[in-house]
Amino acid sequence: MNYDNSVTEFRSKMSFKFLYISLIFFFSITGLFAQTTLSGEIEDRAGKPVPGASVSLGAGFLRTVSNNDGEFSFVYPDTLTNRSLQFEAFGYKRKKVNTNRGQQHIKVMLIDSIFNLQNVVVSAPKYGRFSDYSAQTIKMSTFDVVTNPAAMADMSAAMRVLPGVQANDNDGRLIVQGGSPGESQYYINDLLVVDPYNLSSTGTGVRSRFTSDLFDGVVLQSGGYNAEFGQALSGIINLNTKERTEMTPKTDISVSSVYAGITHTDQKPSYAYRASLRYSNLEPYGKLFPDKLEWNDYFQSLQGDFFLTKEFNLKTKMTVQANFSREGLECAYYNVDTVRFTNRFNQDYFYAQANLYHAFDVRWSLSLASNVVANRFSGTEMQRLNDRVENLNSWNHNKLGLQYRQGRIVNRSGIEWINNSFEETYTFDREYKTQINSQWMSLYNDTKLFIGNKLTANIGLRGEYSFYLRRFNLAPRLYLGYALNTENIFSMSVGRYFQLPDMDYLKQTNTLDFASVNKATLSYSYVKQTDKFQLDTYRKKYDKVPVYSQGTMQPANIHSEGEGYAWGADVFWKSNFKTLSYWLTYSYNHTKKQYERFTERVTPDYVSPHVFNIVLKYWIAPLRSQLGTSYNISAGIPYYMESPPYDRLGKTPFRNRLDMSWSYLPSNQVIIHFGLQNVLGYTNIYGYRYSEKHPGLRKEITSNSNHFLFLGVFITLSNDKNLNQLKLL
Repeated sequence: MNYDNSVTEFRSKMSFKFLYISLIFFFSITGLFAQTTLSGEIEDRAGKPVPGASVSLGAGFLRTVSNNDGEFSFVYPDTLTNRSLQFEAFGYKRKKVNTNRGQQHIKVMLIDSIFNLQNVVVSAPKYGRFSDYSAQTIKMSTFDVVTNPAAMADMSAAMRVLPGVQANDNDGRLIVQGGSPGESQYYINDLLVVDPYNLSSTGTGVRSRFTSDLFDGVVLQSGGYNAEFGQALSGIINLNTKERTEMTPKTDISVSSVYAGITHTDQKPSYAYRASLRYSNLEPYGKLFPDKLEWNDYFQSLQGDFFLTKEFNLKTKMTVQANFSREGLECAYYNVDTVRFTNRFNQDYFYAQANLYHAFDVRWSLSLASNVVANRFSGTEMQRLNDRVENLNSWNHNKLGLQYRQGRIVNRSGIEWINNSFEETYTFDREYKTQINSQWMSLYNDTKLFIGNKLTANIGLRGEYSFYLRRFNLAPRLYLGYALNTENIFSMSVGRYFQLPDMDYLKQTNTLDFASVNKATLSYSYVKQTDKFQLDTYRKKYDKVPVYSQGTMQPANIHSEGEGYAWGADVFWKSNFKTLSYWLTYSYNHTKKQYERFTERVTPDYVSPHVFNIVLKYWIAPLRSQLGTSYNISAGIPYYMESPPYDRLGKTPFRNRLDMSWSYLPSNQVIIHFGLQNVLGYTNIYGYRYSEKHPGLRKEITSNSNHFLFLGVFITLSNDKNLNQLKLL
């Protein structure tokens, strides 16, 4: 009998049994507690109903959409402490209303986002949401991120449960609809942010350096996006900072098994600000729960951020934000030939951004934005014994946008200028120095048309020119959305998307071209109160992907002749059953392309063809607790020879992970949170490394630890004695 196969089969069976028992437990206790039905009506200033408005209760605990008569309703547990309602509709200012315990009906009036009031122009300055048009867009609230057992409050980890998304535990970056991790980009308030992940050790997944509570949610756009955004082939993570009215005065204190932090937020009549400081040290945790690495210095980091939003008058608003971190670690590991490598990593990161919004009149408005990023990194033995690399990546993105609105037409045009300076010194037998100054400019135009009450169109065109590559591209994009009624929506998009090659290629040669994707999508969405069902299909055609021949990344071997395709389907279902919230996703992907060392089409060694996720969260009122569980299962991925001709050698076993969490409220302002990832301890394999000395000898590529345990206490100091860091508990 094969022992490894027996163990794998046993763990698989135990995994499904545990999930089955968890489901029975959650469903068996859902009918024990009292509930309230809250209904309402939404109308505009003229007293006409507002259909299709998004309504969320308790900062996203429940969500629904108003019908053709502007009506909506919720069923929520009486134990819910945060009963605030938030209303959003295109063309109207966002509105927040607090309801009372037991209240059963409410009537709300929404105000146009740009309107005349005694000859003064009022503007909704954060019109960047105009860009959230994508046919395949999923939004996660801050509550969704923080309470997802698979995430441990990390935005990137939280998004792995979304349709079309994968993430490997030993990497952490997002793989969207068959695209490599580098094909998806982070945008904050309409600007591209480079190096958005924290430092990590070899074999450990990265985490997002930005905390979710700074933003009003996390929006993943995978089904194309409008012409305002570029430099991404597969998707963008679109983050918009909170409005002043959403920033509640409070001080949050966090103490956990891996970090301690403090955050202070304040709100004034014309401005609000937030400042945060966090210190992380994995040594206490690592001593209690050793992993596969030999640690000389455990991971440590000091990180802070600041955010200010200021409303100068009814026409003008500004936001300013900054983030810094200093991180370091030193650890050792053995390769398949038992050669000891020592990694000593250090990183200093600084990010700052400013956005200015101004409305000239009811039709015209202007936005100005600029950010800077400086990331200094040093590392040892990353490729060979006794090597060392030091680099500095500096980034500056500047943007000017002009928006015009008249009736059912909204047009947005803009110009961008990006500077990217990169310096690197690599030392092995001697010093190899590289210095690159890459600049590019882009122009874009987007027109959004409301054709009748059911059809929406978005037509866009983007052009980019790289001064470093001396290359130009032109990217047309089209989106159509048709609402059969307030519950059933059909949409499609077609477009062309471009991205510069990674810096690993640019520092070798400037003879490459933009990589490109032609993408078409079809989507169907059903939304009714708290239920959402979405079916997405897509097809991508790759062109001019960078590849290198003969197995070596040298200037003479690198060219832009890679091509390929990807197609697939994603299913997403989100709903509530009384106080049980559940998400179900399934994704199918089929990808073949030339990339990196593969000069012939292959299935990438980072994409699984089948992925299934389930997330359950349940509030138990008598215990003042929320229980959560998340289960992921994905089919095996191919692995290849590490030297030419890179033949396919096989496929890894399927992967699965069961995560669980418990949030307990000893008082309204204190939360105790416990989480355990990979409860069953299943060893997931992401490929194999082969010996250079002994043919046939190999070593599995796995994460450094089969479990991760988290315990934290979160205290909120505020005049609102019912407020805590999760708001909804």
